Amino acid sequence: MSIKQCLGCGSPLQTTDPEARGYAKSMDNDYCQSCFRLKHYRDFKRVKARVDDGSTLEFIEAFNGTIFWVLDIMHLNQSLHPGLLRSLRNKRVVLLVNKRDLLPQSVSDNKLEQSIMRALKDEAVQLDEIIFVSALKRSTLEPLLGYIEESECAFVGCVNAGKSSLLNQLLGREDLSVSPVASTTADVIQIETGLNSIFDTPGLSVETSLADKLSDEALVLLSPKKTIKPTVFQLYEKQTLIFGNLGAITITPTSTLNVISYLPITVKRVKPERRDANLALKSDIEITNPVYKQRKWTKMADKIDIEIFDLGFISIQGETQSIETYFDESAEIIIRKALI
Repeated sequence: MSIKQCLGCGSPLQTTDPEARGYAKSMDNDYCQSCFRLKHYRDFKRVKARVDDGSTLEFIEAFNGTIFWVLDIMHLNQSLHPGLLRSLRNKRVVLLVNKRDLLPQSVSDNKLEQSIMRALKDEAVQLDEIIFVSALKRSTLEPLLGYIEESECAFVGCVNAGKSSLLNQLLGREDLSVSPVASTTADVIQIETGLNSIFDTPGLSVETSLADKLSDEALVLLSPKKTIKPTVFQLYEKQTLIFGNLGAITITPTSTLNVISYLPITVKRVKPERRDANLALKSDIEITNPVYKQRKWTKMADKIDIEIFDLGFISIQGETQSIETYFDESAEIIIRKALI
């Protein structure tokens, strides 16, 4: 007997356990209850699945067609999943750089491509092509059609990279479930196109649990649909930036420098001694009972980014004496050479 999958998330449909994944009131339904609620009521939290990264990686390793690797440019380093990079070796890989439209148009694609290749320089992944795409602009997806005509294709990438959104736009329909919650797609979904099959795959997860602590409203805020207007802070003395109650970054400049926030949330600048008082204030993005962990980074060169997994990144233009991060223990933070 064949297993019927939910068209939205790929879960096997079942009618026996309302609390289990894939529950539907009737096997005649095309969507599980969770995906139905997502589509009609924007109920995000109910769609989160327990996804086995190992099964997804096994599928990628066994796949012989064209792989569309969807990379979220707003979360570049978070998108570099070690297991995925290993699975992409010796594969035909087309890199789809998603969410380019969130960055200002003044930032050149060539500059972004150089930054991506720098991040991949030590990885044994060969790219056929790099294509900048957007789920809001179908014209950016037209270069994919030639690949689909030639062979089966699979969309792969990390959680919330935008695979299902791109596929919905490419296919001109809204079958696949899309939400700001990680692991909305629960299993590999095979889609027949009239040419060759396309496979949507579950997002691979990076070891961070910050998103699990955020409210639905905060998750929506962190999933913007239009270009982010950068916020620029000029620092000439030691000062602290506040990110809701998630954490803070204290920067001691060598001389005057600029900090540019590409985050879709409000970032405040305060004096270092006011850090704790400001973290306790009500804000547009917050978690319950944060447990802060402090880390001090030594002197940094000019033009670096601080990427905060699940949030995005800020850019520092100028030399620093020190940088101190003070975030909830679930947050993952890296410092890299500037993307832009």
